[in-house]
Amino acid sequence: MHVRHMERRLREMNLEILSMKEIGGAHAGNICKVEALSENENTREHYIYKEFAEKRDQEVEIHKNIEEILTPFSRVVKVWETSPKAMMMWDLGYPVKAGFEALPIGEKKILISDILKVLTSLHCVEAVQTNLPIHQLSSEWKDWCLEQLGKLGSRKSWASPKWERTIQEVNDRLDIPHYQSKCPSVITHGDPHLENVFYKDERIWLIDWEWAAIGSPLRDVTILMQDIYDDDLISYVPEYYLQCLRERGFILDNDDFWSDLSYLYIDHLTMMLAWEVEKYFQGHLSEKRIRGIIEWKIGEIERVQSEVMDRKNKFSH
Repeated sequence: MHVRHMERRLREMNLEILSMKEIGGAHAGNICKVEALSENENTREHYIYKEFAEKRDQEVEIHKNIEEILTPFSRVVKVWETSPKAMMMWDLGYPVKAGFEALPIGEKKILISDILKVLTSLHCVEAVQTNLPIHQLSSEWKDWCLEQLGKLGSRKSWASPKWERTIQEVNDRLDIPHYQSKCPSVITHGDPHLENVFYKDERIWLIDWEWAAIGSPLRDVTILMQDIYDDDLISYVPEYYLQCLRERGFILDNDDFWSDLSYLYIDHLTMMLAWEVEKYFQGHLSEKRIRGIIEWKIGEIERVQSEVMDRKNKFSH
């Protein structure tokens, strides 16, 4: 963290730093909480200052391109495009994920519904002249996941070779890397797992927009789904999302919807499985937790693969 740069930047905003605390974790850069005194209004405010790691500063360009679109969904105060590239936002407290598992199922469903309403609002924004990249599936996450599981297998006797076989098999049988999304393209956040979702001032807010792109709306829905470890809630997500779309007059072809959902869900389960293993390597997850995560995600991949094959067999007869 370039503290001198941060101090100078805040002074230029007429803010005096009262305290700062670096936030640990697996972040794409350095992040700290800042309490500052506004010299104009003589009030104490709480911010998050994020200094981007090298080659992980796409979010700066994203905000420059679609700042007006993002305003209802994020609480960014200022973005610095000069080195070191950085961003300051209001402190939103703790991510939804922090207390999600402890919530009763009814409260989980309400929270998930609120998140899906926000995603629906984003997906219904007209995607014109955004200069955002186009999201396409590739072999990137499969390759990374196989690499991560291979490392895990070489280090831990409890790691099952079956996990790698499952990842390879589903990608071969369904040809995941070459799947072309079928639903109309929309603006997508690209990474709305529960650590990037916050509830503050009776509203849902989204952070970390570095993977924003034009793509299938099911891209966001499935990244959210892979963070939910409950069969009923996983079934609820696509059904409620469809309801939200219908209420906005956004109608998707049923076959296209479930096709995108299946393929993107498998791809994102694979991606986040690799990322969770990385968090375990970095000491952020216990052995018990990572084993549970892997078993769940592998089970979901097998379930969805079976459903896709059943649909294909049904149509072929």
